[in-house]
Amino acid sequence: MTRTIHRRHLLLAGAAAGLAAPARAQERFPSRTIEVVTHAGVGGGTDITARMMMVQAPAEFGQEFIVVNRTAGSGAQALQYLASKPADGHTIILVTQTHLLTQLRNPNLPQFGDLVPVARATADPQLVLVRRDSPFRTPADLIAAGKARSLRFGGTHVGGVDHVTIFAFGRAAGLQRPTLVPFRGGGEIVINLVGGNIDTAVVNPGEAEAQLRAGELRPLMSLADTRIAAFGELPTAKELGIDATGYTLRGFCVLKGTPEDRVARLEQGLIRAMSGPIYKTYLENTGQAPDSVTGREAWAAQLAGFNNDGREALTALGLLRG
Repeated sequence: MTRTIHRRHLLLAGAAAGLAAPARAQERFPSRTIEVVTHAGVGGGTDITARMMMVQAPAEFGQEFIVVNRTAGSGAQALQYLASKPADGHTIILVTQTHLLTQLRNPNLPQFGDLVPVARATADPQLVLVRRDSPFRTPADLIAAGKARSLRFGGTHVGGVDHVTIFAFGRAAGLQRPTLVPFRGGGEIVINLVGGNIDTAVVNPGEAEAQLRAGELRPLMSLADTRIAAFGELPTAKELGIDATGYTLRGFCVLKGTPEDRVARLEQGLIRAMSGPIYKTYLENTGQAPDSVTGREAWAAQLAGFNNDGREALTALGLLRG
């Protein structure tokens, strides 16, 4: 007891003399297990991405990592869980574009401005595809047809990520508003495109790999920022004068208010954890872009762009309240 009182006395005296550093600066970060919050169930693509990052992360940070699955409400429960935790860097969330659309529809949730992007984990670019015998032989054919009538685009559910991408692409290309034909996932989209039930689709390369190899589908352009190595001759939409991009994105964020030095520590450590051979093999085996991993500057810009596109699309489609 005497020793405790004596130590406290010295600390107080030092602080009074201006000699003690701020208490937080003396804390080691991270000082306990880091929680990784995901809206996906165990075994889902986002859950697996988190767990693959975590293979190397404990060695980088000197602490354990655990996944916290909060699956309800298309990301709503995951965002609420994050908001219930201190903004101290010990809770990070693996964000997808779905979270941003959920935020836009639910103003009572933490909003995009309440998140601080840290590092991107995957960025899977999308292709604009047509079937082998499509009358659209070139990008110009597709654009001309889309200006004359509403093209039937395959995608996932109404108001979802694909719908926003298709809307933004159509607007940038000057098309009549495309008609979304919704399916349960990429596999169904590809099957119906091959079968001629839709005009075109926006799909990740991995989802259509077998059909592309077999020549059953033809890519007309990519929605990546730069050309995709595996499709070296394929132009991007931007090269064709269409200011639109499309990716399936996953990456890490923390709550606004997290100290800057901790955000920087998380950024550096997460990038190193995802730069090793195990994570790179995961990207390759799942058909993800090999340059998926990047820091907060590019990640933040990409999220902000999709957030703007999402707001405009949902408003125009009558799906956003207020």
